[in-house]
Amino acid sequence: GGRFFNELNSLESLRTRNWHADPEDQRTISHLLCDQVEFANVIVLNKCDLMDTEGKETVKKLLKNMNPSSLILESSFSKVPLEEILGTRRFSMEVAEQHEGWLQEARIGEHTPETEEYGISSFTYRARKPLYPHKFHAVLQRMLHQSDEPFVSSKILRAKGFLWLSTCQQVQGDFSLAGSQVSLLPGNPWWAEIDKADWPDDLEKAIAPLWQEPYGDRQQEIVWIGQSLDKEAITRELNECLVLDEEMEAGPTAWIRRSDEEGDPFQEDWQAAIDQMVAGHDHDHDHHHSHDHEHGVDCNH
Repeated sequence: GGRFFNELNSLESLRTRNWHADPEDQRTISHLLCDQVEFANVIVLNKCDLMDTEGKETVKKLLKNMNPSSLILESSFSKVPLEEILGTRRFSMEVAEQHEGWLQEARIGEHTPETEEYGISSFTYRARKPLYPHKFHAVLQRMLHQSDEPFVSSKILRAKGFLWLSTCQQVQGDFSLAGSQVSLLPGNPWWAEIDKADWPDDLEKAIAPLWQEPYGDRQQEIVWIGQSLDKEAITRELNECLVLDEEMEAGPTAWIRRSDEEGDPFQEDWQAAIDQMVAGHDHDHDHHHSHDHEHGVDCNH
């Protein structure tokens, strides 16, 4: 338990500890830690005897923000009641397939606790305009280095969500921040890019609250978790990354032109992810000689 924040901010890759799942696994310790916490139905906080009350409660509060439905057990010397971890029937494949519940719940309604003990809190940032990658990158650098306000007093510990990028209208930007590690990679296609004939049943009704012409379901939606968060100030910083109102009227061509002029700090990793997906797709095609049609992720960078 006492090492949780150290590991969350670790720059080490899984490979350095020989924890990688396969040769292509590029994740860091912090990414693995967040994946495990957000997927778990039982979390054992060990070595509690070495933590003071405030440190222990701060970690527990963060865990609950990251995974509200999990059972958190305190332990020392790894001693926990067996009935709490064996044969509990807490695991559900249906729930496991949607383990990013803290983000999905935010789409419906954000729960705000009456008190924010130990300074740990969360909020969801939403906007209906695309953001410029170069501006977002600059904010992230200030955030990670805590170089100035509001990021000196507001410490971001975890963030995850979907971005509408000025450089890409076809797919979501899959954004993740874990400690000091950041990634922004191609995600799923926006539903607005998919023919309604191919939509799942009842999707049109379910997605109606998110739909706004002429850009459909495209939007910013990021859940931020941290300590002593100044939500209004952080929201103002994120709003500064958005396309201006007059630029919205000019349309995507103008957004892309400005992005090309300013540069995209995420472009190299984004393109590498596309190349890897294409290579994997071609590999599967060579072996199976058949495949379903997939929506491309060739964005105008």
